[in-house]
Amino acid sequence: MKDKNNNEEELPKLNTKEENEFKKLKLSIEHGATFFDKSNSNLPPKIEGQFLDYISNFENAFQNAKQITVYEKIGKPEFKPEETLSDEEITAELERIEEIMHQNNISLDVLCDYENENRLIYAFITEELFLSKIDEMNVPRMISHFTYEEFHQNHKYDLEQATEDFLKMFLDKKSKFYNEYHSEDALNHEELNNFKTLFKSLKMEFFDFKQIMFNEQNATVQFEIHFWAKIKGTDAKIYYSGEAV
Repeated sequence: MKDKNNNEEELPKLNTKEENEFKKLKLSIEHGATFFDKSNSNLPPKIEGQFLDYISNFENAFQNAKQITVYEKIGKPEFKPEETLSDEEITAELERIEEIMHQNNISLDVLCDYENENRLIYAFITEELFLSKIDEMNVPRMISHFTYEEFHQNHKYDLEQATEDFLKMFLDKKSKFYNEYHSEDALNHEELNNFKTLFKSLKMEFFDFKQIMFNEQNATVQFEIHFWAKIKGTDAKIYYSGEAV
């Protein structure tokens, strides 16, 4: 008669691909996860397994997470109020606080340049970011990212990004994204779209903002642009340049 240990040893072992399928099934049942057709995956089985383990750890941690402040997350370090620090002191203190945040997997991005930026960001971190709530999760290599402009919107930056993104989409003949999602965004979209259909390809050569104005309801962006357009059926190019709003 074979004992229990021998019976367990005789059970067939799963290979890495089979283990991954079991992990996917478990994630689907326990967390409602969905996965693309496995035949479309180009990931090596070992890497896919590590990814599935990370997702499983994240989901388990998220289910049991409680809310804490960023200040609690980084260990409640001592800090001085912004108004008590000189410019030299605040630069050193900002570096110290940012290093503590980094060590505790908290990241802050600042997308734009600001006057007296070190003082501004130090005050923001100690007076606002420290009070923000996050999930208390200890998942290896997981970083909580914050962006200053998500707390204090920079309208000029947003308008610049929206303008550049629209122009890049419009001039890109290879991508279908503009035609499917943004072809009617402009007030004169019919004129623009008819112009675009005349050419095989378009490419921006120069771009520069001239003036940006906005209020609570409306915004105007004036810019200079140079681009060329290649005529369909030929290699000939037509160059366009000028200012637009």
